Amino acid sequence: MILRDLLEHGVRAIGIQGVSTVVLVGLLSVALYVHKLSTVGGLVVTTGGTVAHDLKVIALVLALLLVAGVISADVGRAQEIAQLAWDQVRTFGFLEEIPYL
Repeated sequence: MILRDLLEHGVRAIGIQGVSTVVLVGLLSVALYVHKLSTVGGLVVTTGGTVAHDLKVIALVLALLLVAGVISADVGRAQEIAQLAWDQVRTFGFLEEIPYL
């Protein structure tokens, strides 16, 4: 591994003794992965917040249009579409991958 060889050379050049190179590589790898995960986590939180805000705005606009009489709700058709979607989810077997459902 190139990183291990570089780290071994660096440790020898500095003169650190009694420290395993494998331990140093392991700690460095853990630090890098934690940094990457925190960056990805930050992106997920930001994106999730944006999506939640957009969905709230869409729901509010649709509710206002419904109250104003510009659009109408067909509950029967909504139930039919929801049932079709549920059947598709069960057909493709997505539920087996979700342990708590």
